[in-house]
Formats: sequence, structure tokens, C-alpha cells
Amino acid sequence: MKCLIALTLCTLSMLTGCGRMSMGQLTQTNEGAPTGTGFSIKTVKVDGEDRKYGVFVPHSYNASKRWPVIVFLHGVLESGSDGTACMAVGLAPSIAKVAANFGFIAVFPQSTGDWVGDERLRIPVACLDQVQKDYATDTAHVGLTGLSNGGYGVWALGARYPDRFSCLAPMAGYTDYDDVPKLTRIPIWCFHNSGDFLVSPGGSEEMCKRIQAAGGNARFTKLDGMGHNCWEEVYDGGDLFKWMLTTGR
Repeated sequence: MKCLIALTLCTLSMLTGCGRMSMGQLTQTNEGAPTGTGFSIKTVKVDGEDRKYGVFVPHSYNASKRWPVIVFLHGVLESGSDGTACMAVGLAPSIAKVAANFGFIAVFPQSTGDWVGDERLRIPVACLDQVQKDYATDTAHVGLTGLSNGGYGVWALGARYPDRFSCLAPMAGYTDYDDVPKLTRIPIWCFHNSGDFLVSPGGSEEMCKRIQAAGGNARFTKLDGMGHNCWEEVYDGGDLFKWMLTTGR
């Protein structure tokens, strides 16, 4: 049984991303960054317990202006309590490629498993609250994105806290049909590979169709790619971030 679990996790790892960024690589990215900027690990109280999470602060940050924010929800392979694995795959590696010029504060909460249930969904809200206390943030521009199970988390968290986010961008996520009526107030741009054989792209497309039918604003982009990893192309491309700046509340 252990061998089967290990094989499954190995296969999932190969499907979900080309490379994982280590804390050492994050540290290298910070070289030359002004003090107090770049990637770091913070701690916040959630339901009375300390939770570690990651933050990226733009190299040009100063408190004289308000900065847009992105909250990122990781997949199940990046769960834990170290505050680093949540930055190993997805948004953080893409930020690292352009760290000197990236203009958003990014928040990387970490779940101990998936993003199912109110207890785990309180984690990213607590992290966002703390970041908004610690930094000069633009509360009208707070985007929420995530991949795989974190893509499901985007649906669920956006539905529970619609007033906290200006837009949603789930990637290769699982469906959350029960929350469709609560997702009509937020602009959504959803992404999925056409050749994703781990999570069907049909679910993402159907989510967007149902939200549109309910009066919402949901855009679906099916990328012409194989495997689960659609996020690297999207985050590296930059168009998503430009769109986020147009969706302020």
C-alpha cells in the first residue's frame, strides 16, 4: 500500500509541475532586493494556533502608495506547516523570474491538507488580514488564484468571502457547483489544459457556464496543453496580472 501511495504521489508530482522552487532558490532571488522586500516567511494566529505563510513584497515597495495584492492557494502536494512548500510551485516561481519588476504583494497561505471546510478556509483570510495590517495595500485590488485543489479553494473561498476579493483566477481546479449562486458578484478568469487527464477541463468550463447563466461574469480559457500544469504558462505570460488591475472594486 505504501508503494502505491508513493507511486501515486510521484506521478502526481510529475503531472503538476515541471520544477519546484526550494527555499535556497527563494533566498537567491532575494539577493540584491532592498531590505524588507522579496520573499519571506511570516507567522499568524489562526484559531489560536501559529501558522506559517509566505509573502512576497515588491522590490520597489514603499508605504506612500497602496499596493495591489494576490492571494495564492497551493495544491495538496505543497501542504504542510513550514511556510515554504506553499511557494514551491505555481505563482512564486513565476514571480521569482521577474522579482525586481513584479508589482503585487503576494500572499502564500499554507493548509495542512486540502482547502475543504471553513477551518482551512480561515487560514488565507487570517494571512490576508495580517498582510493588510503590516503593509500599505489596495483593498480594491485583491486577486485570488490557486491551482488544482487550490483551484477548488478559489471557488470556495471566493464564495464565502466575496467582499474580500476583486477577482478570482482558478487554475486546473475541481468543481464547486453548490457555490455557483455566490460567485456571481466577482469577475472570474478560469484556466485549464485541454489535455489535463488528472482533473477534467470540462468541470472548469461547466463552472463558468453555470456562473454566467446565473448572471455572473466568468471567462474560461482552455489552453492547448497536456498534463495538469496550465499555471506556469499563465503566470509567466503576465496577461492575468494586467487583467487583475482592471477588476478593482
